[in-house]
Amino acid sequence: MDATPMEGFNAQALDELLGLKKKSLRSSMLLAIGYRDEANDWNLQLKKIRKPLAELVTELA
Repeated sequence: MDATPMEGFNAQALDELLGLKKKSLRSSMLLAIGYRDEANDWNLQLKKIRKPLAELVTELA
């Protein structure tokens, strides 16, 4: 699986929708997660840096 960060969204509207202000959080980007197109992925051969999931994700439950 791959992930791509995205900018250019209405952060205030997303924060309100997810109730982030009540949790003292705010959004700064969106992250699309999916499968790569290996035939057309020029990044495929680049060295990847992998971080533990716990460093990247905050559970909002």
